[in-house]
Amino acid sequence: MNRLADQEPDSQPPQPTLNLAPTSGRQLVVAALAGAVVGYFIIGTFELTGNSVPITPWSLPMTLVALAVAAAIYAVRLSRRVRDKHRDIDPGEGVRALVLGKTMLLSGAILLGGHLVYVGSFLGQLDIPSPRQRVIHGGVTVVLALAFSVAGWLLERACRVPDADDDT
Repeated sequence: MNRLADQEPDSQPPQPTLNLAPTSGRQLVVAALAGAVVGYFIIGTFELTGNSVPITPWSLPMTLVALAVAAAIYAVRLSRRVRDKHRDIDPGEGVRALVLGKTMLLSGAILLGGHLVYVGSFLGQLDIPSPRQRVIHGGVTVVLALAFSVAGWLLERACRVPDADDDT
C-alpha cells in the first residue's frame, strides 16, 4: 500500500531536524588527511609535468594569522555576550559565528595536512636554496594553519549556550 494514501489529509510531512554538534576529532583527522592527499597530488602533478613546485607565498600565512587573531577576539567577545544573562544574542549572529568557526576549524586542518606533505617533500633537500625556502614558508604556514584552526575552535566553542539553572 501507499503510505502517503494512508495519512490523514491534514497531517503535515515530518520536518527535517537540524542537529548541530561540535566538530569531532574524527572530522578534523579526515580533513587533515584530505588536505594531505590533495597536497600530495598537487606536488606530484607539478613533478610529473616537469614544473617546479611553487614556494608558498608569505601572503597565505599572514592572512591566516590576521583572520585567526580577528576570530579569537570575536570569540572572546561573543562568549562574554552569550554568558551574560541580561543580553540577548541574535540567533542569526550565533549561526553565522558557528558556521564561521566550523569553517575555520576544518579549513585550517586541510591546510595543515596539505602543508605537512609540502614541507615533508623538501626536508631532505635543505642544502638547496629553493627547497629550503619551501620548507621555511611551508613550516610557518603549518604553524599558522594550526593557529587558524584553534581560533575556529574557540569561535565554535563561544557559540555554546550554558545550561539554564531553571526552566525559563
